[in-house]
Order: sequence, then C-alpha cells, then structure tokens
Amino acid sequence: MKRIITIVLIAASALFFFSCKSAGNGPEALVKQAMAAIEKGDYDAYAATFNVDPDTQKMIAGLMEEKASQEIEKKGGFKGYDIIDTQIEGDKASVKVKVLYKDGSEDDQTMKLIKVEDGWKQELNK
Repeated sequence: MKRIITIVLIAASALFFFSCKSAGNGPEALVKQAMAAIEKGDYDAYAATFNVDPDTQKMIAGLMEEKASQEIEKKGGFKGYDIIDTQIEGDKASVKVKVLYKDGSEDDQTMKLIKVEDGWKQELNK
C-alpha cells in the first residue's frame, strides 16, 4: 500500500512540476506570445516582446511590417512553428524555433532571451 501511495505522490509531483513549467511565464511562453503576434500580423505586439525602450520597439515593429511581412507573403503566409530546443542558463535563455510557411518551406531561428523583473524578453541580436 505504501508503494502505491509513493507512486501516486511521485506522479502527482511530476504533473504539478510540468504543468507549472509549461503554463508559467518561462522562455517558451514568450516565444509562443511572439509567434502568435507574427501569425496575426500584430508587429507592435511582437516588438513588445523585446527588452528595449518604446522608441526601439516602434522601430522593430516598422521593420517587421516592412520587411518580414513581405518575406512571409513570398512564402505563402505563416503556417505555424515548432519549438525545437530550449536552453536556460541563469537569467539567459536560447530557444530554437522552426518556423513553417504555407509553401512548405521552413526557417530555423534561435531567439535569445533575458529574464527581467516581469518575466522573459527577447534580446536584440547585435
């Protein structure tokens, strides 16, 4: 009987751990937020995922609308994405994402993130 209770407690603990990890405000949650914004064509929301001042966010949104939207259109539109890998080291994270397009093409991207007071934000690639 003790063995069954132990197994149930371990399973419940694992379920709690993984549900908290995936539902929280971790790096993957920010990537999902950014990808949802791109899918909707909401480049202001996408730019808000960056750890930069509001003027730089406006610049990012403008560049995305001008350049990225054209590239996405050339590929038939945004179809979806898959998170391939997430690496977290302290207050830095790296998330590999496979972006899928409606014409069947794909792009692999690595999003660099930093943990700030209110969660995770993208860092500008310099």
